[in-house]
Amino acid sequence: MLTDLHLDKLKLQYLILPLIFLTFVSSYAYAIDYDLECPENKVVIVRTTNPNPICVYDITAQNWVRMGIAEFVDTTPEETVDTTTEETVDTTLEEPVETLPEDSGDNLADVLGFFSSLISEFHYDNVPDELSRAQSYLVTFSNGEFTEPLTIQTFNKVQPGDGEHLIPSLQQSGFDTFFSLSSTPSKDKIEFYNLIAQTINAGKDPELFDVGIDVLAGDNSTILTINYTNCEITDYLPFTQDFLLFYQFSETIGREIRDNATIYCAGIDLEVYNEEHQKIISKEQLPYLPTSDESITGYVVHFNGPDFDGLQTFETFSDFSPSINLIETEYDAITIPGNPLGSKPQFFLESLPSVDKLTLYKYYAMYINPGQPPKSVDVSIDLITGDKTILQRWNYADCYFYEHNTFLEDSFLKFQYSEKPGPEIRDRSEFTCAGNNIEIHGDEPIPTFPIRDLKNNEQKSAIVPNIAKLGDRVDSFRIFAFEGELTQIHSTENLQKFETIRKDRGSLTPVNHVKQFDHGFMIESLPEKNKASFYEFISRYVNPGKSPEPFDVSLDLVTGDDDVLYSVQYVNCGAIDFMWYLQQGSWYYQFSEAEAGEIRERYIFYCEGFGLDFPE
Repeated sequence: MLTDLHLDKLKLQYLILPLIFLTFVSSYAYAIDYDLECPENKVVIVRTTNPNPICVYDITAQNWVRMGIAEFVDTTPEETVDTTTEETVDTTLEEPVETLPEDSGDNLADVLGFFSSLISEFHYDNVPDELSRAQSYLVTFSNGEFTEPLTIQTFNKVQPGDGEHLIPSLQQSGFDTFFSLSSTPSKDKIEFYNLIAQTINAGKDPELFDVGIDVLAGDNSTILTINYTNCEITDYLPFTQDFLLFYQFSETIGREIRDNATIYCAGIDLEVYNEEHQKIISKEQLPYLPTSDESITGYVVHFNGPDFDGLQTFETFSDFSPSINLIETEYDAITIPGNPLGSKPQFFLESLPSVDKLTLYKYYAMYINPGQPPKSVDVSIDLITGDKTILQRWNYADCYFYEHNTFLEDSFLKFQYSEKPGPEIRDRSEFTCAGNNIEIHGDEPIPTFPIRDLKNNEQKSAIVPNIAKLGDRVDSFRIFAFEGELTQIHSTENLQKFETIRKDRGSLTPVNHVKQFDHGFMIESLPEKNKASFYEFISRYVNPGKSPEPFDVSLDLVTGDDDVLYSVQYVNCGAIDFMWYLQQGSWYYQFSEAEAGEIRERYIFYCEGFGLDFPE
């Protein structure tokens, strides 16, 4: 089932315009000290969304300051850009619209400044004022398991469902409408989460309930009330919203943990209000934003099984979500956040690869390397609030690991897990399980650990989500090629991008090669002079003559302390696809850190064997 969340993500991937990309690039410029000195053609500004100053081109500074999204810093009158001269772009709609200079295509700052000036000239006519237009929602649950009405003031989004997307089986059961509720998970919704847990966990299904949604104007009056009857929850999941292209519910700059519930109902009725028939909400009942202490701020993950020495607890995972297969073919499966109730439980975890998870990587290796296959594992994921309360615990039983991928997240369009601007190396692990259930914080707190053993006790309550320090997490790659016709080991540390690929995640038939390979990987870097011997070897796959013999590749994941976390080993690599291209997408971080297009080289290696190796 594609919920509103799923459709939003698909639209994001396929319908984003270059104008939107350029607009958001500005919020991820590199942070530098106030002491910085700018080149002669740049000035220092501070953006309203970031306290750190940056150097930008004069035209960009002029436009940003005029739009109110930045201010000049420590500039003398002679250095300050004069925004009142006749050369300043006039923002009145009566004047002709400025055209993009033909020679500005390679200058990101100039292009950004141009689009910013266009945005500043645009406005809507006849927009209702803040007191008149819809501003928020109140959601009230009643009947069924609710002995008295429960009104929740912290739902940020209500999305009515499209009749064309009704699930046929539910429609046949008498449910003719649906809607979704989205928010940041928080303590005030515990009674709602208890209903979700009763729906997901084994046992008697909860009774059907009713939902009333008040759409509120800015003057605290109700515009209309949507009344749904005979409802049940059909989908619920937490997830991390880390795309810059959406406003955050919490009104902060940075990723946030959200949840989304889909509710199907058998009836709907609208109650409309006017001057004679009014409904005014008292101040104490108005919607509000939960504090950071009340909201989920991160995850703690526990693994327990025969292949682990007791319970293993990890504090450095940055994303968790139940998942569904959006695209599933014989060779490919693409998963997205989703949790239609009654489906086979599966989920994914994302993080910055780090030393503290070495035990887990060795468990993953048992699935990959030859030898005794691992046993299933139980996994518990804690959703923890800012005041260290475990609000929810998702327990998954008899899980099997089926995918681990390491990749470079280099897009401007996502908030970074490390909370610092710049590309970062991430990994993603996916699991499928036999069953699951949810525990909800209530009168009794959820214990710190899902099971008791000799290595844990309640005194360890300081276990909270955190980000691995730079020295402990992977921040670079190192590659070695050897064997076959290579007379020496070829190695380089000038490798910026790496990603594993597998036959069962997509076709691996290389270009102009009849042999089917099971494993492979993609790397990208900047072409340079000192790779002549490597280019000579690659040329054998292009130039006429005898095909080269298979060779082996070892790729190290290197931490900030220059230690190897683990190595990815590929054997009998017998074909290569490669290309040089100009990377000029402004929504990516450039390897050279330049604000201009750069020439890159991309190689895809196809190999027969694949494994993980760990330093002694």
